[in-house]
Amino acid sequence: MIFETKIPEPPLDQYVQNIVYYSGYSPVHAMERFFPDGTTNLVIDLDDFPKYIYDNITLKEKQECNQSWFSGMQTEYLTISSGADSEMMVITFKPGASFPFIHTSLEPLRNKVVPAKQVLGNSVLGFRAELKTCASPDDKISRAESWLLSQLGDVSFSGEVIQHFVTQIKEVPAAINLKEISKKSGYSQKQFIHLFKKYVGLTPKQFHRIVRFNEILGVIHKKERINWADVHTKCGYYDQAHFIKDFQAFSGLNPEKYLEDQGEWPHYMPVK
Repeated sequence: MIFETKIPEPPLDQYVQNIVYYSGYSPVHAMERFFPDGTTNLVIDLDDFPKYIYDNITLKEKQECNQSWFSGMQTEYLTISSGADSEMMVITFKPGASFPFIHTSLEPLRNKVVPAKQVLGNSVLGFRAELKTCASPDDKISRAESWLLSQLGDVSFSGEVIQHFVTQIKEVPAAINLKEISKKSGYSQKQFIHLFKKYVGLTPKQFHRIVRFNEILGVIHKKERINWADVHTKCGYYDQAHFIKDFQAFSGLNPEKYLEDQGEWPHYMPVK
């Protein structure tokens, strides 16, 4: 298996969390559960056979994905193909940071996975074709950086404001006060929520919940013994019932079941 990951050089590092290229991945499971992590993703499939999104309950095929697709902000887990024997590149954008590349509101893309051409135009098809001709993983990642730079547009003042508060929420999710953030932004609460949905794809409250959920995953992943009372207090939940409700909403599992079945990465769970 080949697995290469890179945090891009400035200025892309302000917007792109990482660029991952892999081939020869051979998991024993055919499906996996992907939990909301507050990012948006561009997936370039360098194979010619489709991948699928499945119904979370029945596990029947729900959507076919081909060549390249863009995943907007998710508030529910996705059940997806495991990508066995695939060659793929995944470009993960930081929360609120994909707008300068797709140049359109993120709100209509909430809980959707769409063909990448729909948000990035024909350029993404040419990019995919060029990746297929690159000789090495390093060449492919370098080409991805060049293409991303060509797509990068200007960042508006309002976009910078929202990005600033996205960072604040991520840094101290347990102590953040969303009403105070709205006041500090200089916008009315209604305007602030509208801009947040435009640049992030979610309301501030929805995003905050996802950030707290991911903080939980970071705390408990691969741990053998856990004091749940300490976890929910540290992550800003005032009681355990609230904590369990959020965990189940985003993962479809209770925390104990997650610990039993967790996979190699915090945000992915093998299904079957």
